[in-house]
Amino acid sequence: MKNNSSEEIFNKIKNCKNILMTLHKGPDGDSLAGCCAMKYFLERDFDCKVKIISFDKLPYESNELRFSKEIEFGKKLEDFKLEKFDCIIFVDTGLMKMTHDNEETLKKIFTINVDHHETNSYFANLNYVDSSKHSACSVLMHLLKEWQINFDKELSTRLLLGIYTDSGFFSHSAEAIKEAAFLIDKKVDYVNEIVNPIKYNFPLNIKKYFSLITDAFKIVEFENYKIGISTVSKEEIEKTGVNLSEVRGGINYLQEIGGIDFLFTLAELNNEIKGSFRSRKNIDVSLFAVELGGGGHKLAAAFTLEKMPLEKAEEKVLEAIKKVGVHKI
Repeated sequence: MKNNSSEEIFNKIKNCKNILMTLHKGPDGDSLAGCCAMKYFLERDFDCKVKIISFDKLPYESNELRFSKEIEFGKKLEDFKLEKFDCIIFVDTGLMKMTHDNEETLKKIFTINVDHHETNSYFANLNYVDSSKHSACSVLMHLLKEWQINFDKELSTRLLLGIYTDSGFFSHSAEAIKEAAFLIDKKVDYVNEIVNPIKYNFPLNIKKYFSLITDAFKIVEFENYKIGISTVSKEEIEKTGVNLSEVRGGINYLQEIGGIDFLFTLAELNNEIKGSFRSRKNIDVSLFAVELGGGGHKLAAAFTLEKMPLEKAEEKVLEAIKKVGVHKI
């Protein structure tokens, strides 16, 4: 597995006229921002036609952003005649299982993969993965600089969304602050375009979901480490009315709880159990996720389990942690 050069990717996309993109499952701010920034750049500079799709809905706060209206929801790659497109570009998608499509779909069309996950499978024809970056938008920003692209206000606004959200609101990346300063200097309205819609715009039902997972939160000890755990049933989730993207965001709220070394959540969905890890004290949680068939970053990772009782799922995760062992970064 190896990266292609930025020049190879640039030479390919500048000759494409019809491009398809897809957000990943339960899309977050980085997935939305990376795809929308790429779309804006391609349409502005190369006069491409770009279609962005997402099978899942965005979390409420991201759905309120004006460029979220550029997404066609409830669609999968398999719903389109792929031969009509010159390529598919994936941004912020480390594994094909992060979408609702299978890898057989990709055999029908040329693919490009731009990402930052350590566990990326390099599934595309052209791959550019930089796991040293905190977000896909940070990787994309680096590429655009190499390509000497003009960073106008609109492009900078879109990129800033991904950098802001995937850095944990600048809580775990000093580099993100430098990148944000560069983008804000392009006259981005940081407070009104990014902070207010994302940070101060949660509807009551999402706050009720956060209360639900907080009530379920417990701390267990493993060797000399304290693990935070929260599990929530399908029935409880449905009562709050949150969608998959909003479920995914719950662990970020729990991450603020003190007295733990790392944590995981388990959310029961229709046909599977969605699991997420977060590290609090420089513990590599991606190793646990990989053991469970998932992936992600050292400090934040995710996985899915087949449908089973939540008690059994919790035991399975704890068994994986014991098998892998705790590794400091």
